[in-house]
Amino acid sequence: MFKFSYNWLKDYIGNKINFKELLNVLNSQGFEFQGSQNINDDIVTAIEVKANRPDMLSHMGIAREIQAFYKKDISKPKKSTLLIQNEKFPIKINVENENICKRFCGIIINNINNNAKTPEYIKTRLSALGINLVNPVVDITNYVMIDMGQPLHSYDLDKISGKVLNIKKSDKEFDLTTLDGTKSKIEKNDIIICDEKETLCVAGIIGAETSSVQKYTTNVLLEAAVFDEVSVRLTSRRLKISTPSSFRFERGVNANYSLDILNKCAEMITEICGGEILNCAFDYKSQKLEPERLNLSVKNCNRLLGTNFDVKTIVSYLEKYDFKCENYSENNINVIGPSYRLDVKKEVDLIEEVARIHGYDNIESVMPTIMTSYNKNEIWSKIDMLRNIMVGFGFFETINYSFIPSDIMNILGIEKTEDIYSELVLQNPIARDYALMRPTLAYSLLNCLAYNYSIGNQNLKLFECGRVYFKDETKDTNCREIDTFAFICSGNRESKGWGINKDIKFTFYDLLGYLNTIMNNFGQKFDLKQNNYKFLEEGSGFDILVNNQKIGYVGELNKSKIGKITNAKLIKDKIFYCEFYVNGISKTVKQIEFESKFPPVKRQYNLVQKIDTSSNDVIKTIKSQSDIIREVYVKDIYVDKTFNENEYAVLYEINYCSKTSTLTLETIGKIENNFLDEINKKYGISLKK
Repeated sequence: MFKFSYNWLKDYIGNKINFKELLNVLNSQGFEFQGSQNINDDIVTAIEVKANRPDMLSHMGIAREIQAFYKKDISKPKKSTLLIQNEKFPIKINVENENICKRFCGIIINNINNNAKTPEYIKTRLSALGINLVNPVVDITNYVMIDMGQPLHSYDLDKISGKVLNIKKSDKEFDLTTLDGTKSKIEKNDIIICDEKETLCVAGIIGAETSSVQKYTTNVLLEAAVFDEVSVRLTSRRLKISTPSSFRFERGVNANYSLDILNKCAEMITEICGGEILNCAFDYKSQKLEPERLNLSVKNCNRLLGTNFDVKTIVSYLEKYDFKCENYSENNINVIGPSYRLDVKKEVDLIEEVARIHGYDNIESVMPTIMTSYNKNEIWSKIDMLRNIMVGFGFFETINYSFIPSDIMNILGIEKTEDIYSELVLQNPIARDYALMRPTLAYSLLNCLAYNYSIGNQNLKLFECGRVYFKDETKDTNCREIDTFAFICSGNRESKGWGINKDIKFTFYDLLGYLNTIMNNFGQKFDLKQNNYKFLEEGSGFDILVNNQKIGYVGELNKSKIGKITNAKLIKDKIFYCEFYVNGISKTVKQIEFESKFPPVKRQYNLVQKIDTSSNDVIKTIKSQSDIIREVYVKDIYVDKTFNENEYAVLYEINYCSKTSTLTLETIGKIENNFLDEINKKYGISLKK
């Protein structure tokens, strides 16, 4: 957003365009009106300026847009006539490289009177726009910046130690007291400007107290520079310092007019404060300041816009916006963009300019004809199916950020050797709690569950379909993204009332029941193998295997591990969790696996086994003893006073069925003896007496 003064703008466009017409033009060109305020005899107006149009962050920039629309001359700063003599300049200026600074200009003014009064028109206009008044030199540099878009900085020349300025990346961390009196921590690789003894400025953001221009200052070094946008943005955000200068540098500044604008500022200072401009300027230029040269196809322009413009019409439109059209024919135009249009980098950008000056509303709307072939997205299809299953179970879907706290790996006890460990940390996170790209959905769902408990929503079943992220140097982005599905439940599965004598809590078997139903709906076979994740209760964690490949895990969350997560201590009941990769399952046609015309026989066995024995392993052992054993189910589990501390009883139901004959008691008896002997040898399991 940018605020401008209507009276100030009239210095460029005159009085022929009234305020309402001006707003209509800006709105039609994509700069939406955000509000205005009457201040004295002026109108201060805010418009929305997108990040790719930094040229509109000045009154001259807005005037250029208006004048182009009304076919008037484009505003340009007056050319500087100062001699550029870098070697003879009184201050030795060293720029580390062109990657951190595209241009650096310096002008010296001697014998000024900084006790002079800032003119009323400058004070009035700056105050109306919310710019603080300091002293004439600082006020004038701020005025020129708002007027012409180039951030400027002033140094007290006599405070520059050794008469040297170094523009470089910091090679260490240190504290710096800035102009606002606060201490800021400068980190390694921040762009700074320093002399022989100390740092004078955080480049593009804010100056230091040590070199600031005060009322007693008599000799001034003026600076106009263009610093690396990314570095300024990262440093400004980290320091939490946003200034009018950093706001412009972050978006990009036109480096071609820097010296001319600096010269205008110097002339204004001498007019108001007296003094003499040294006829020797410093000007460092990067080799990357050549104007953009683009080729525009007339055919492409008409195809994208749905128009029928000839080459002369397109050229006339572009020239109104200060684009130079050279060597054009009926089919192609060679275009050189104005230096202040940093957003014009491709042919399509030129086509947008043609559309803007012609008027978006003047282009007839026509529905495009697109010949496409539909390719079904299998991942989305699976997610839709999973979503329908979970909603049928009564689960609620959640949507969470992909960013989680950077210390969550340590909190959950996930070690570097484990497959769900990640250290994919953002270089510039919004906040500490949004620093790590999540390698698991566990924190996201647990945090959502805890928040709901904190506001009184309990007994919850939640699920999420999202992505997890891991480092992968084989990818262009150095990051591997995996579509993942997870669900969590805690509290009462059924609450007391209406024929239910007591609350029925979620158990581990509910968790497995949901997982079994999901896999059955996909016609997918799977196995479980115990794991040792520390954030799962000991003995409850199992990897989910499909075709002997791990695709996820299930288990009960460990209360001692998750206690540090906000509001997690409010969850008093057990928490059950399941997560798997969507591409790990495949939707297959379900088939009847066992067909027989002979009747099945069902028998139940009450087996006493040790607590650390996996029922899944027991089932596999039983089924391996005979093809006649069709299915084995766990029906119940309980503890008796007669049992040892590490024992419990599990009720198994076995379905016997033969494809070739009716089963006899003798046949079943032999099979029973075989599997009872086998599980006794392997696991010490016996029938309950």
